[in-house]
Amino acid sequence: MKVTQPLIIDSNERGPLHDAVIRAAGRENITIKKTHLQGMGDYKAGNANIECKSISDLIQSTFKGHLQRQIENLDANCERVVLVVHGDIAKYVAMCRNQERPTSYAKVLDLMLGIFARLTADFDCHIYRAKDYNEAALFIAKLHSKMHKPASRHGAKAVTRTSTNDVRADMLLAIPGLGPEMVAKLLETCGSVEEMLYPESLKQVRGMGPKLRQRLIEVLTSEEPITVQKTYKRRENNGTSSR
Repeated sequence: MKVTQPLIIDSNERGPLHDAVIRAAGRENITIKKTHLQGMGDYKAGNANIECKSISDLIQSTFKGHLQRQIENLDANCERVVLVVHGDIAKYVAMCRNQERPTSYAKVLDLMLGIFARLTADFDCHIYRAKDYNEAALFIAKLHSKMHKPASRHGAKAVTRTSTNDVRADMLLAIPGLGPEMVAKLLETCGSVEEMLYPESLKQVRGMGPKLRQRLIEVLTSEEPITVQKTYKRRENNGTSSR
């Protein structure tokens, strides 16, 4: 069955992964649309914004602090955030040794798992680890396909968030795009839910973009039902780490 909604590719994307995604989309009967995602990831599958990194890119961007800023920005402005990391650790270790930056497989694996754990703890970020860019491309195409099928057709079930000790936080966490990190910033900066009704107050919350500010105000002030819903899919035994 043809997926009618296109898979969005950022217009700046180039290289082997980009080409592999187009091939994988073709096999899945998915149309492609290129547009400027304005820093909101490399691909957009349904309501999931996807940031892709090779192992080298992941480690370099983490050390520079760029990755955390990227994911924080995505978490603040997107309904669902997915990080796809592709590449072979052994090949990365060999490359480092050739560049006279010796390391070991164990050290790289430990570093990567630490990065994944930090992002999972801090943000609403699903993480998929692919052995190479072809597998990463296939995952992106499959994700787009599944995002456009009702849950009853592929067996996914919504998983509710775990309650906190603060009813205010539980209420805010139900709003798509608000993760634990952002909710903590909101409560710390604004002090009360009432203060969150004012755009000027929300502008003081670091990392909160205009789209998310508008969504929060709409939820808090609307007299009509707000139907946007964010769900979480449980993945088991498929080599992924997800929230």
